[in-house]
Amino acid sequence: MTITLVILAVAVVFVLWRLSSVLGQDQGFIPQFDRDTGRSDPDAPLADETPAAQEPFSLSAEDVDPASDFTKIEGVLSQISEKDKLFNPGDFLRDAGNAFEMILGAFASGDKDTLSSFVSKDVYAGFAQAIDDRDTNGQNLELTLLKAPETQYFAAEISGNTAFVTLTVRSEQIQVVRDKEGAITSGDPNQTSTVVDHWNFSRKLGSSDPIWTLIATQA
Repeated sequence: MTITLVILAVAVVFVLWRLSSVLGQDQGFIPQFDRDTGRSDPDAPLADETPAAQEPFSLSAEDVDPASDFTKIEGVLSQISEKDKLFNPGDFLRDAGNAFEMILGAFASGDKDTLSSFVSKDVYAGFAQAIDDRDTNGQNLELTLLKAPETQYFAAEISGNTAFVTLTVRSEQIQVVRDKEGAITSGDPNQTSTVVDHWNFSRKLGSSDPIWTLIATQA
């Protein structure tokens, strides 16, 4: 489904990889496979609530950016899966793609409250500043996402008890910048561009909090 987002200025978000200052934040996205653990039948007896067995770890080559080291990423993700029984490589990519759309939508509409619940303080500061700047500039950016973003693993590592996962996110967009009078100053409503971002998420392994936090973005 085509998603049209109209925002008030053009901005490219680049946040440096300041990992140490944002570890342990209670912001981010909760993977869908964790949200759906409630009972479908509230009247079912508790004895029937047997946790499903964890699926065997499996990573497809298609899920890893060709520019990355598949073997290294596979090894790290396998370790994450062993330490975090909720982690599934395929589900993580899908849910991160959903988070990408939600974060982009919140940024487009200037919804700072939603942004603050998905990203670290450093990333939020960059988004919030861009939102404020476009109000001052008085420009309009019409941004259309033509389809759901494609996500692949770009890097992964474990430092101490914290996991870091970097994804390559590719999206097909149409961008048109208009001035206050509505005249086009850049872009073409008939031209599609492929935008490639790298988004970095982190989570403390073994934590009862299932949230993964967006701690850095690079476009």
